[in-house]
Amino acid sequence: MTEQLLTVLGTGGTISTRPSAAGAVPRVTADELASSLGVERIRSRDVFTRSSREIGPGEAWILATAIQEEIDSGVTGVIVTHGTDTIEETAYALALLVEARVPVVLTGAMRAPHLPGADGPANLRAAASVAACPEVTRYGPVVVMHDEIHLAALVTKTHGVSVAAFTSPAAGPVGRIVENEPLLLLGPPNRTPLLARRAAPTQRVEVVHVSGGDDGLAVESAAQRCDGVVLAATGAGHVSGAVAAAAGRAVAAGVPVVFTSRCADGLTLADTYGGPGSETDLLRAGVIRSRFLGPAKARLRLLFGLSAGLDPHELFGSAEKGTSK
Repeated sequence: MTEQLLTVLGTGGTISTRPSAAGAVPRVTADELASSLGVERIRSRDVFTRSSREIGPGEAWILATAIQEEIDSGVTGVIVTHGTDTIEETAYALALLVEARVPVVLTGAMRAPHLPGADGPANLRAAASVAACPEVTRYGPVVVMHDEIHLAALVTKTHGVSVAAFTSPAAGPVGRIVENEPLLLLGPPNRTPLLARRAAPTQRVEVVHVSGGDDGLAVESAAQRCDGVVLAATGAGHVSGAVAAAAGRAVAAGVPVVFTSRCADGLTLADTYGGPGSETDLLRAGVIRSRFLGPAKARLRLLFGLSAGLDPHELFGSAEKGTSK
C-alpha cells in the first residue's frame, strides 16, 4: 500500500486573507495552511498569491503545470486553496489540462479567517479528507466546499456571500463529507476528458452576455477583436435575430462562435424552436452548441482548445452527444 503524501498548493483567496487597512488581503502562506491540518506527511508551496478575480487562463496553466509536477513527484493527493469567485473556472481548466492520477481537490472560504464563523478551516479539513481518498481520482478535479464534493464541469457559485454558496444545479453534489470521511453518493460519472493536446493559452476568447432585443453590436465588436466568441444566450440557447445575424457573420469570417445558456442550469436545445435567433437558426449558421457547459467554462474549453490547435467543432462534439465534455 502506498504511503500517503499530500500537498497543499496555495493560490491566495479569502481562505488565506488577513485584515489590513484596505480590507482583507491574501497573506497566509500555503505552509501555514498545511501546518494547520496536523497531517504527518504533507508538503506545501505557494504557486502564486492573489485574489481569484485575477486568476485567468494563464494562471490556470501555471497551476496545472505545478499540479502535474507534484503528481509526477509521487504525491498521493493534491489540495489547491483558491478564491471562490473563480474556483469553478480554475477547476474546469484543470480538468482539461491535468492528468490527474491522484485526487485533485480545490477548496476555499467564503468568510475571512478573522471573521466569526470562518469556514476556511472546516473546508480545508474536508478537502484533506477527500484528497486522501483514492476513489476520488476517478472523478477528476473536484471542488469541496461546505462539506460537499462537486464535479468541476457542473459546480457553480450561486450566492455571493453565503457559506453554502456552491451548487451543481444539473445533478447536485457527487458526495459529502461525514465525520471527516468522504461519502461518495453518485458515480463515478464520466469525468471530463483531457484535451487531446495541451498548450499554454495564446488565444483570446470573450463571453458576450445576451439580453432581450440585443442589437448584436457586442458580438460584432468581440468577433473583430477575438479568436473566438461565446454567447451567454437566453433560455435554452436563444438570441435576438440581430445577434444571430452577427454571430453568423463572425462564423463566415472564420471566428468560431459557441452558444451556451445564461441560466444556472444551462442545458441548451438543438432542434425544438425555429425562427430568427432560435437554436436551429444558430446551428444552421455554423454556431457551435455547448450542451450544458456554462459560459465561463465554455470559454475555457474553446480558448485552450484553440491554443492547442484543436478543431472547435470537435471540441464541443461530445457535448452534443451528452458526455462530460
